[in-house]
Amino acid sequence: RTKKTMETLLSFGVPEAEAKMYMEMAGGNAEMAVNLFLSMSGGGGGGGAPQAQAKDLGWEVPEWYTAVWPERENIPEAWLGQGLKFDEKCPIGIVQPKNGPCGVLAALQAVLIAQVRKKESNFSADYMPSEKDLANAIATMILQSKMVDAPAAVCVWSGNVGQGVKIERAESAEGVHKLVQENINQYIAPGGCVLLVYSAAHTRGIETIKSDVISEGGESGFALTMKAHGHWLCTSELVSLLIRGKAGGNVGAYSQLGGAQHDWDMKLGVGLLSADEFKNGIKVCDTLKNPSSPVWILHGGDHFTTLWSNSDLKDEKGQSHTLFHWNGLPPGGPRLSKISVDAKFGPAAKAPPKRVETYVKPQPGEIDNVVRAHPDDKKARPDMYDTWRYEVMLAVEDKSVSGGERPKDMPSEPKYEQGPITPGPWRCRACYADRFKTMYFKLNPDGAKNCEGPCGKPREEAGWSIWLEFKDLPASQKSIIHHREAPKIKNILWTKWPGSEIEYEDDSAFNGAPPSA
Repeated sequence: RTKKTMETLLSFGVPEAEAKMYMEMAGGNAEMAVNLFLSMSGGGGGGGAPQAQAKDLGWEVPEWYTAVWPERENIPEAWLGQGLKFDEKCPIGIVQPKNGPCGVLAALQAVLIAQVRKKESNFSADYMPSEKDLANAIATMILQSKMVDAPAAVCVWSGNVGQGVKIERAESAEGVHKLVQENINQYIAPGGCVLLVYSAAHTRGIETIKSDVISEGGESGFALTMKAHGHWLCTSELVSLLIRGKAGGNVGAYSQLGGAQHDWDMKLGVGLLSADEFKNGIKVCDTLKNPSSPVWILHGGDHFTTLWSNSDLKDEKGQSHTLFHWNGLPPGGPRLSKISVDAKFGPAAKAPPKRVETYVKPQPGEIDNVVRAHPDDKKARPDMYDTWRYEVMLAVEDKSVSGGERPKDMPSEPKYEQGPITPGPWRCRACYADRFKTMYFKLNPDGAKNCEGPCGKPREEAGWSIWLEFKDLPASQKSIIHHREAPKIKNILWTKWPGSEIEYEDDSAFNGAPPSA
C-alpha cells in the first residue's frame, strides 16, 4: 500500500523527496498522505505571501494585514457586515448572512454558552445573552491568547469600519473586561466580528502566530483566513486561536510530523468534532472530543456550526442525550435543531498512545472496495441507502500491496465468490486497481471478452466487479457506506458516539431535511 501511495503521489508530478515527506507527515497512513498532498497543493491554505507590488486600497494598510487576510484587498462585506448580535427569533444564535466568518461566530457562541451554562441553573436555548454575557465571552477569548508579561490587545475602529484600527492595551484581566465592555457596541455592530479576530491576533502577537502555524504542520506564510471559491473563509488555525489561544491548526490526536500523540490544552471548556475524522481518518484529539462543558464546534469541512447540551451529560454506554445545533448561515439556516442521541455503545474510546495502522490488507475473496451504489436504486429510493445494491470489487493477491496484520480482536471478513459471467457492461478489476495511475475509469461494453482498458486482459484473467445488497455487506463496508451516504451531521456525531441512534425533530421550514453542518 505504501508503494502504491508513493506511485500515486509521483503520478501527480510530486518529487520523490516531497512524496516521502507527505508519507512521513501522515505517519505512514497512505490515504492521509494523498489527502494531505491534495489539500496542501490545491490552493486551500490561504495566502499571506508578500505581494510583488503593494496595491493601493485608498487607505494605509498595516504590515500585519496579510497575516490575517489571504490577500491585500479590502475586507469583503461578508466580514465587514457581520456583527456579534444574537438572533431575535433564536436568542442564543447569531445569524450569518454571508459565507466567511462562520468559525469566528461558532467559536464565540460556544464559549458564551459554556460560560452561561455555569451561572444559569435553568439554561436553555431560549436564553437571551446580555451585553455583559457577550463582553465576558469576548474578553475571555482575548485573555487566553495573552502572553506572559505582555499586555492584551482590544481593537476598535479608529475611522471607517474595515480600515483604520486602534489597538488599546491592558495588562490585567480587569482592564481587558473594562475595555471590551466600554466598546461593546462596536463589537455588536457590523465589523465586530473582525474586531474580535484582530484583538485575539494582536494579543497573541503576529510573529508568535506564524510560529504557531508552522509548529503544527502549517506552511510558512499562511494567513488566519483562506480564499476559496471567491470567499474569505476561516481556517482551523483561526478557530484554534479563538478557543485555545494558540494558532495551531492540528485538531488531530497525533502530530502531523512524526505521529507522536498530540492534544490541546483547553481553558475555555469547549470542544470540536470534525468531518475530517470520518472522511480522512484524522482522529480528533481527546480534549476536543471530551470537553469539560458539553459544547462543541462542528467542523463540516467547509463550515463551522455549534452543538451543545443544556444540561451536563452522563457520557456512558446506554445513555440518551438531548442536544441542540445552531447553523446561522443560509440556506441551511438560520436554524436551531433539537437532536436526540441514543448512545447505546457509549462514547468513542480515547486515542491510543501511538497511531494505529488502520489499513489491513484484504485477503483474496474479501471486499477490497465499494465502487458505487446502483443508479436505479438511488433514483427509485433516494435517501434509503440501506436498501440499495452496491458494486464491489473483490480482493486478489497483490504482492505490491502491503498493510498491517489483522488484530486478534478484529473479526474476520466474509469472502465472496466471483461467480459466473453475467450480461451487461462490466468493470475490469485489474484496471480498477491501477485507476489512479492510468486515470482509466470506464466500463467495458456488454459482450466484451477482453478488457478494452490499459490492461487488455481476458475477462476471466482480469476479474470484474459484482453487485451485492446492503444487507449482505460486512459491517466494515456498511460503515464506509454510512460515511458516504448518511447526512454529514450524523457522521460527525458518530465520531463522538459510534453506532448511536440519531434522530432530529422535523422542521417543515426546511422540508424535513437533516440539520446542515
